[in-house]
Amino acid sequence: RRADSIMLLRTDPDRGRLAFLSIPRDLRVDIPGHGPGKVNAALQLGGPALAIQTIRALTDVPINHVALIDFDNFKEAIDAVGGITVDVPKPILSNRFDCPYTAERCQTWRGWRFAKGEQHMDGRRALVYARIRQNQLDSAENDITRAERHQRVFQALTRRLTSPSVVARMPLVGDDVVEPLATDLSAWEFMQLGWLRFRASSSQTLHCRLGGEASSIGGESFVIGTEENVAVLAMFVGASAPQPPLPGSGVYGPGCVVGSAAAL
Repeated sequence: RRADSIMLLRTDPDRGRLAFLSIPRDLRVDIPGHGPGKVNAALQLGGPALAIQTIRALTDVPINHVALIDFDNFKEAIDAVGGITVDVPKPILSNRFDCPYTAERCQTWRGWRFAKGEQHMDGRRALVYARIRQNQLDSAENDITRAERHQRVFQALTRRLTSPSVVARMPLVGDDVVEPLATDLSAWEFMQLGWLRFRASSSQTLHCRLGGEASSIGGESFVIGTEENVAVLAMFVGASAPQPPLPGSGVYGPGCVVGSAAAL
């Protein structure tokens, strides 16, 4: 299967810092042994090993651990910790998918609605939020916006993992949390990641994204990376100060912001 979204997480435990890097799934890269293609095709062509090799070649960033998140089963992990609280940056009226009502009522149903602001979500609701591909209230949203929703769900789960009630139950629910992940992280290591996320304030959390220009090659849509991506990678590893996407760079503008991913 292909990856819906790709995200790197860089940790600095000594300083309590985190850095997230979102990679557009349609970014055109060189896939070792296969030539140019979309970055998300590497997983389908050669599994996690080729995906890691491709992303290492693209970013020149060491990758120590990997987690493949099956969002179809991720709801079970969220329910295991009693749900999560997600801060939704803007109102959403989704495209029509997975209508929860009768066939007759679904004929007039407009889509899933999410209000702006913090809201508690069970596993099913969080999965719906993460899967939304189209916001009828904002036509500018795209796959990068969807990847940011994935980030918010993941971060909300790591915050929940550090709550006193879940910490006390971790010996009982730990396996349920990591079961939806194909990962080399143990339940305890995942818990440590959640604790680091809890310690990191918004002023110590960096959100970056690679980007480029939308293009079509051979009738297939791609994002063609630009030189700004090199600068973004330097920001991601802490070699330079974060800079937001350039004004007018559009929905695929690369850049980094400190604080909320919603500012990208």
